[in-house]
Amino acid sequence: MLGAAGTACKKPVGSETSKGSAAAPAPVAVAKVTRADIAREVVFDAEFRPFQDIDLHAKVAGFVQTMNVDVGDRVKAGQLLASIEVPELKEDLERASATVKRAQQDVVKAQEDALRADEDIRRAEAEIKRAQATHAEVKLTFGRIASVAKEQPGLVSQQDIDTAQAKERTADAQVAAAQAAHSGSRAAASSARAAIGSVKEQVNVAEAELHKLQAKAVFTKIVAPFDGVISKRYADAGDMVRGGLSPSAPAVPLVRLVHQDKLRLVFPVSSSFVAKVKAGDEVEVRVASLTKTFPGKVARITREVEANTRTMETQVDVVNADGSLYPGMYAAVAMKLDRKTGVLAVPLTALARGKKVTVFLIKSDNTLEEREVKLGLEAPDKAEVLAGLAEGDSVLVGSRSQVKPGQKVEPKLVKLEEAP
Repeated sequence: MLGAAGTACKKPVGSETSKGSAAAPAPVAVAKVTRADIAREVVFDAEFRPFQDIDLHAKVAGFVQTMNVDVGDRVKAGQLLASIEVPELKEDLERASATVKRAQQDVVKAQEDALRADEDIRRAEAEIKRAQATHAEVKLTFGRIASVAKEQPGLVSQQDIDTAQAKERTADAQVAAAQAAHSGSRAAASSARAAIGSVKEQVNVAEAELHKLQAKAVFTKIVAPFDGVISKRYADAGDMVRGGLSPSAPAVPLVRLVHQDKLRLVFPVSSSFVAKVKAGDEVEVRVASLTKTFPGKVARITREVEANTRTMETQVDVVNADGSLYPGMYAAVAMKLDRKTGVLAVPLTALARGKKVTVFLIKSDNTLEEREVKLGLEAPDKAEVLAGLAEGDSVLVGSRSQVKPGQKVEPKLVKLEEAP
């Protein structure tokens, strides 16, 4: 009885193996090898710098009279930032103004003298004409008397003859005197005109000195050349500052003005990439500290590889209207280089990298085959296939830990861009 019971309870040999062999194929995610556009992305470390950054100096020496701004203040172009007091400048301006006025008055006086001289010339010319007319009349009378006396001696008395002759000589003298007066008036007019030129030159000299002092007075006002932010302040009201451009005593800056509404994003491009970078190239700017990403374009390149770093400086202009970016902040600039279109592409998650690069190919009978592939250009999510796969092949994507070559699987197709 016991033997019979033991025989009845005994399980058939090989029943577990039969159950295991009947297990369903493992479901796996697969993607098709398709043609796609691919580009290699290169990321460069970059730093934000001000678009403009200058120290504003005093152009004249003096004392700081007023300081109208402080660190962090936003200013507009043309806004008065500080003023310099130059003690002797006011007196110099008054003196120069008085000199100009005196010189201008001298010009007026010289012009009046010239006008009077011209009037004297006209009077002298009229006097010459009158004297010449009188002389002609007296001469004619004397000639007639002399002719009568010659033809009819004794008819005209000698006294009348002498009187007529004296009148003729007097008239001749009057003509000579009028001509002399005319010459004197012309000389006086020439002298007056020469005096006008001289005093006008004095006016020019005086006005030049006045303009120089007025320009110096303008330099006492320190104004903002562009919109920006005051990042540093070097002086306070009452401080004495040097001005000018003398190397032995350089001017002392008053404030530093930084243009922050627009920034330069500067990054070095290694010499191996400089031939592929040009102005206008699109980039992606990633500011990790602000978790902010935005597009941009290469604004300018230096076109020179620095010998010590073997890099070329490249710049992207970034509009900073909201003021969230500051000079000195770091960012990453991503550029897509080595672009190719219509190439065979496979997801990076399908690749296993060891001594060789392989994929798990899904064969027609849904079994796995490990196949070596040769890759070309690689992007962040996919790679170009040069050899080992054909368009339309299905490859496993994701983890390989639960499968092995030769195993039968149940493929679940995903799109290339959706591959894990």
